[in-house]
Amino acid sequence: KKELMKIAFMRHTSPRADSLAFPSEKLSPEGFLVPLTAKELTLPDGTFVENAAVFHRNFLTDPVSRKYIRRADIQAFIPCGGFKDTINHANVQAFLNNFKELKFIVEGANVFFDDASRRHIANHSKIKQIKDSSANKGGVFSSSIAEVLTAFLLGEDYEEKLQKDIPFKWALIKDILMLVDQYAAAETDILIQIHEASSAPLFELSEKTSEQIFAFQAICEEKLPFILADESTVWKIMENYIPGILIQKLGKNAIMGILNSGEISAYRDAVITKKLASMAFYKFGPDWDGFMEKAGTDFASAIRVILQ
Repeated sequence: KKELMKIAFMRHTSPRADSLAFPSEKLSPEGFLVPLTAKELTLPDGTFVENAAVFHRNFLTDPVSRKYIRRADIQAFIPCGGFKDTINHANVQAFLNNFKELKFIVEGANVFFDDASRRHIANHSKIKQIKDSSANKGGVFSSSIAEVLTAFLLGEDYEEKLQKDIPFKWALIKDILMLVDQYAAAETDILIQIHEASSAPLFELSEKTSEQIFAFQAICEEKLPFILADESTVWKIMENYIPGILIQKLGKNAIMGILNSGEISAYRDAVITKKLASMAFYKFGPDWDGFMEKAGTDFASAIRVILQ
């Protein structure tokens, strides 16, 4: 694990380090590395690999791979690359036959599975599969915080702060990772709660819940003048969005002064409505229809409950 983490943090090497940078001496006697361009390799168990590219392409679904996957006791699968629809209606059962110990799939790679394979996995296994649209929200969130929000708040000092103020840079990274962890856990928790109560496939819930969040965001946009009229409400929402190190460095007044400025106010409004909608859903998702009904009759009360 330590060696894999080293490789993950070596993304700026030239050429970029990949899995081939894993030290071969750290492999077990049965372990192996198969470079994509290799030809005519013999694995430690005697298996002959004529063409490594074919070996890579078929590894997940080839019955021959079962002996390696079983030994590894793989319980979580997180694809982070690959071709579109790598697992599809034609090979999904072969995939399940190989990964019999699997309990979770978290789609780090977009469209690695097609919907037919997701449905097959939902109907023919007990695997909990988190769709890419939910799994990758952390990437979208971290980019929006690190690049957009931080650039707005730091202005002309943005590059200097991130390049020269190393303690600030690492504090910001730590805060962003903590927020991603918090929101990813909230997203997963609410999806699984609704899934277990309704038996709806998790991949369908990822799409449905996004639509529900957007629906409440639209209501918040209509009520935006009401929200903006209460400065304490606005700040509570922002406190749940802005990394602590930025609040510590700049302070509430400076932050709101920047966000309330004319050219950035549209961005502020988008943050308020989207953040409020997601907070509401993560808190009241299991009884979303009841919450929406209450919000429709008493929006002010609904906002207070969200922020409690």
